[in-house]
Amino acid sequence: MPEKQRIDLLKEQVSFLEARLTRYEELLNGPMLKRIVFGGGRRAKLSIVEIVIGLIVLLYTLFRVQLSVIFAVIVILSLFIILFSAIQLNVIRKQNGKEKYQRMIASLTAEKASMDKELARLTAEKEGLE
Repeated sequence: MPEKQRIDLLKEQVSFLEARLTRYEELLNGPMLKRIVFGGGRRAKLSIVEIVIGLIVLLYTLFRVQLSVIFAVIVILSLFIILFSAIQLNVIRKQNGKEKYQRMIASLTAEKASMDKELARLTAEKEGLE
């Protein structure tokens, strides 16, 4: 692989690492909801949607449906969905604590430093040949 191509590839990888590092720093210093939504993956987003849908169904049932057995079943099921989703969000919140992002930032910083060192070596090597 030509030296110029290796240097360009390494620069691209370093910029990608810097973007990831910035994202993790924002998540570390950002609010808990942002950490849950962007660090929790699809399951966190689905849990939030489940809570919203459960609340909509619960409110609709409370205001529009007459008291009956169906009313009680719908209320119980919507409360169950809301409770289950809230428990899942709490588990996701505990899994995505600040320590996780601190470890990722430390790892990415070390990786970036080694890539910068390699980039400097390749650049110096290329300039030495010219």
